[in-house]
Amino acid sequence: MSYPRSPLARHDALQYHDDDQLLDAVVPYLREGAEAGDSVVLICRPDNAARLRDALDGHRIAELAYGDVYGGTIAALTAYRELVAREQQRGSSRVRVVTEIDFGSRPSGQWEWARFDAALGHALADYPVWNLCLYDRRRVPADILRAGESSHSHLLAEGGRVPSARYTDPVTLLGEAGMRWRDPLEDAPPRLDVAGPHDLAALRAAVEQTLLGDGMSAYAVQGFVLAVSEVATNAILHGAAPVRVRLWSDGRRALCSVSDGGRCFSAYSGYVPTDRVVGAGGMGLWLARQMTDDLTIDAADGGCVVRLGLNA
Repeated sequence: MSYPRSPLARHDALQYHDDDQLLDAVVPYLREGAEAGDSVVLICRPDNAARLRDALDGHRIAELAYGDVYGGTIAALTAYRELVAREQQRGSSRVRVVTEIDFGSRPSGQWEWARFDAALGHALADYPVWNLCLYDRRRVPADILRAGESSHSHLLAEGGRVPSARYTDPVTLLGEAGMRWRDPLEDAPPRLDVAGPHDLAALRAAVEQTLLGDGMSAYAVQGFVLAVSEVATNAILHGAAPVRVRLWSDGRRALCSVSDGGRCFSAYSGYVPTDRVVGAGGMGLWLARQMTDDLTIDAADGGCVVRLGLNA
């Protein structure tokens, strides 16, 4: 299998079903990169990282701690961007990364990481990085595997590197309904329903009181309340009437939707910080993504809905 040198970014995926298939596909890719002078980096499950290191004995391979990178989607994107910048400063003309996302066991988290993988392709599009994402078919749910086929332009298959028939532009894909998990909490009446909020301090207090009363962690609730406030502020200042905030909670998970009737912004918004100076605005969604377990943006019914999730 040959990978011609190119300055352009790549965002490929390998869906593998056993360890032999993993090694057969990934080792030539990494060996060729190391011999060509590329920086080669592993961000994989410890067992797979060990297999790949053993198979590539004699080649210089860097590794980032799996748990350190995948603590959250925004932290992971920051780690990727810093990695590429660091390798460029060291003189590398290209970085080859093999990564394996920890999708977890919660459907809400699995879909949050599936969206991250789409955002990753967009965030690194202008960087000299070839990213190969590993999907273990024995562990990853079928719907997340299909999402991976949509978020990667090419797949590694028996015949080599082939275009993905499901591929969709990342920003478009992030806005599609199929990339949002339908939270069953929304099937019940909301615990809190505020139409036309104007007193943000009162809104924050009501959200906090409800979630603490349901027994959720005070530390997690504090960040979540700030995230809700940031999104509600954005809807009030930059959206259009009617603005509505609804909150659901069962003590194990909370969901808050903030809707308005204005033109919706990109579903990619908030994955990377804006280039504005601190205090100039435009950072609310980036901050909100870091204070929630999942966040989606939905351009629906001529308006905009931001859903923020929190797990106990």
